[in-house]
Amino acid sequence: MTTKPALRIYYLDKRKILSENNNHKEFIDLEIESRFLMMREYRACDTVLLYMARPFEISTDGILYAALANGKRVAIPRWYDDGSMQFFYVETAADLSVGRFGIREPAPSCDRVSDYRRCVCVCPALCCDMTGRRLGFGGGYYDRFLCGFDGFSVSLCYADSVIPTLPADEYDRPTDAVVTNHYTRYQKENHDERRKEYL
Repeated sequence: MTTKPALRIYYLDKRKILSENNNHKEFIDLEIESRFLMMREYRACDTVLLYMARPFEISTDGILYAALANGKRVAIPRWYDDGSMQFFYVETAADLSVGRFGIREPAPSCDRVSDYRRCVCVCPALCCDMTGRRLGFGGGYYDRFLCGFDGFSVSLCYADSVIPTLPADEYDRPTDAVVTNHYTRYQKENHDERRKEYL
């Protein structure tokens, strides 16, 4: 089986090549964002926990603006030296500035999320497998967060980056759904009970 570091290099190279064709990437990203915004879980949630994308990641700006326009609360993560991350509410894109890893983060004045009920967490992924496991960038921030998160989680991934099986360890946490530019796949065998509260 291919190792995580090898897969990470391969899919990161694919992302960088795609990002050089910006018009094509924008079209694909928009399809993924649109599919997420059509999910029942999105329509029913109160808060969207949303990552802010770097140029080679799947864009989430459309989700940010749509969610705010739809009256949702939107929270963006801030990362810490101990390997943890916490989410903070933003009211406009002006509440964001470039922080750690070159990623937009909430301003110091933003309020921290203390209640994660009825939240949908949108996770970045270089690739995913058919069970909802995701390959991130190696920091483990989202896996650690998802360990204590009881809401609904979604990975955004390109359809050609979904593979049958990813190597996994005890710390990996699958998401409840994977949204691609071709389809939305629910991990129904594991998450029927959790999904019910959003239907």
